[in-house]
Amino acid sequence: MTIYLAGPWACKPLVREARTRLEAAGITVNADWIDLHQDDTPMRESAYHDLEQIRGADGFVVIAVPGIKSEGKASEFMAAYLWGKRPIVVGDRSQNVFYHMDQATVVETVEDAINALHSRHREKACPVISTHGR
Repeated sequence: MTIYLAGPWACKPLVREARTRLEAAGITVNADWIDLHQDDTPMRESAYHDLEQIRGADGFVVIAVPGIKSEGKASEFMAAYLWGKRPIVVGDRSQNVFYHMDQATVVETVEDAINALHSRHREKACPVISTHGR
């Protein structure tokens, strides 16, 4: 399973820690922005690259840190939502009106996000089989 991990640019160490925990749980994280410096890539190119990574992912997780403003992750969240990625919000739901939508799963910790991702993966892998022989 591959996810895109979004979060505030100002909190990259926290997002890197989340990536480490997700990867330790067997989840591939595609989010090159986490390792970039501000001047590494032109912003236009970065935006398109981020969207490609979101579209190619199976899921989407956003780290929402209380009190930290971050417009980029809000845009990425909406792209993921529109592409049917069933986004998971870790942390502060109050940051964005769209975090309150039924399709968004809001959890408190990265471990909760890991559990939600694994649960969804099992749901896809094991379809319900009727006990009535149909």
